[in-house]
Parts: sequence; C-alpha cells; structure tokens
Amino acid sequence: MPPSPPSRRDHRTACSGSIARRVPAICVLVLIATVPMWGQALAAPRPAGLDAEIRAAWTRVPLREWARRVSETTGVPLIVDRRLDPDLTVTLASDGDTLRALLDRVAASATAAVEPLASTTRLVPRDHAGRAAAAEAARTRVLRGLTPDMRRIAERRATWSWPAAARPRDLVAAAADDAGLAVTGLDRIPHDHLPAATLPLLQLAERLDLVLAHYDLRVAWSPTGGSIMPIDSGIEPRDRTAASSASKRPTPPRRERTAGTTPAAGDETVYSLRVESPLDQAVSAVAKVLGLRSALDKASLSARGISPQEIVRVDARDLSRDRLLDALVAPLELTWTIDGETLRVFAAPAKPATDSR
Repeated sequence: MPPSPPSRRDHRTACSGSIARRVPAICVLVLIATVPMWGQALAAPRPAGLDAEIRAAWTRVPLREWARRVSETTGVPLIVDRRLDPDLTVTLASDGDTLRALLDRVAASATAAVEPLASTTRLVPRDHAGRAAAAEAARTRVLRGLTPDMRRIAERRATWSWPAAARPRDLVAAAADDAGLAVTGLDRIPHDHLPAATLPLLQLAERLDLVLAHYDLRVAWSPTGGSIMPIDSGIEPRDRTAASSASKRPTPPRRERTAGTTPAAGDETVYSLRVESPLDQAVSAVAKVLGLRSALDKASLSARGISPQEIVRVDARDLSRDRLLDALVAPLELTWTIDGETLRVFAAPAKPATDSR
C-alpha cells in the first residue's frame, strides 16, 4: 500500500441514508458565513448590522430565500418588497465584503435600491426608494407627541409571522385588534396575498408600516388611534432630510486577508455550512470562501466509484475551519488536506479485506 500523504486527515465516518446521484434541476445551495469569536466566550457576538463582514457563496438562490438566509446569518432583518421580481435568483460570492456592499450588488442586479430603516433593511424598486424611510422619520416625530397610553401601544414590541397567502388587510386588522388599537381606512389596503414571512421583535408601529409599505401606505397615528393613508401623506421636508441622513452611513474599508493563513490567537473564525450541490461545486465554493484554490482528485474518486457530480448535503453551524472541511467530506467518506494555498480533496485507497482464516 502506498504511504499516506504526510498532512492527510483521514475522516471516514459512516454516512447514514442514501446519497442522491441526480443533480438538482433548479439550483445549487451553498452558504458559508463567519462570525468572530472572542477568547473562550461561547455566546454569539452582537451583530455588526450592515457593516458585518460576510464570507459566503450562493448559486441561483431565489431572492426572497437569499434574504431570509442572510437575515438568519447576520441578524439583520431583510425585507424584499413584493413588487420585485420573485423569479430573480442570486449568484454571488463574498470573501469579507460587508453586508451593505453585498446588498448594493444584489440591488443593482434586481433594478432595486437598498433602504435602511431603524430596525430592518428593505430592498425596494428604485422609484420607491426613500419613501418608507421618510415615513418612518415622520412616524417617529408624531409618536413623541402622543399620550403615554397611545405611545405604549405604538411601541409595544412583539414578533410577527404569517403563512403563505395571508391577506395584508386581515394581518393589519388582527394586529390592531390584539393591541386594542382603533384603525380606520382598512379598505385602502388592496386585496392581495403575501408570501410567508417572520418578522423579529419590533414595535407595533414598525410592524404595521412594514406590511403597508408594500402598497405605498402607512399608519397615521393620533391620540385616538390610527388611520391608513398614502405613504407620502403628512411627510415634511425635515422627515425626508432625516431619512436621507440616516441612509448615508460611511462604508468601512474592507480588511484584506492573506489566503491560506491560520487565524491569529484571539481572532479565531467559525463557520456555518449549508450545502446541497454536486461535490465538485461544493468543494470549489468552500475553497473560495477560505481563500484557497481547489483540487478535486478525480482519479482517486473514480477508483472508489464516486462521481464528482455526487450530491453532498451538509447543514452544520459554528465550526472551526478544520471541522468545516471534515463536515464537507464526511458524507462521501473522503479525505482533505491543505498544501500551501490549495485545498485537495480525494478518496483514500480502500483498506484491503482482512483474511479471517
């Protein structure tokens, strides 16, 4: 038997279940992201918002699904306006770009604009950009002058979720009823059906306006309740100025990372991996995120009867770089090694059968 490569890590953990051999017809899903860990602390760090650095790769992921995954990874709630093309897919790779920069790239491909709000960020059609932010500034100004009881209702925080095909008029009416808020003008909300969604912990005023913004509407608050009105109604010049100033936050410079280096002590990086794709594409995507070249040893795979198009499925979180690679190769009982700046994935020779006689 030939000697083992000196830096080989042999991981041949048995993989339960069967491995599909057909390439998915719709898309390849790959998600890798990094989160800094400080010292020995196990608690998740506070999110960096739109300045969070992302190391990830996505291939043909539907826009709303992409937004959901990025929200889950970064902790930044992303809302995709219902008027954007639902069939648009995202193919994108990032090695340390900020979330703000990635959103700008996705928005450009969707003929959209990025609209940061106080607690969420929206992707909206370009000709609608700034309206929800100006409405938010107007709402903040009005809420300061409400009675304490009405302000408590408006600022009551809760999560909110609904199933696919939920009707926006019903959602707004039910949320208002639950809060004891009298709302007029519900007939202004069009008869429509929304995709399934989950909103994080937000004020009632924020939640209502996030749904209504899809239809260029908002809630006008008063000491006696609220009324549905066009999103631009009641907007003063100072509201537009406040909204414009809030959206013009400087983007920090991107930090360069030397490919193939080990993170310094105290700056360890952890990864999450969600992949369902052919092996060769998965290895290439992971290597790119790690700043490495990929080398898939097809000859060794062939000797074991494994196709480079074999589908690998992994869903794991909070892994070191080595454990990330272990998780990637485990489903097909492969081996990996890093030689310089190259990630090599191969199939180790099968062990000869032991003669029991």
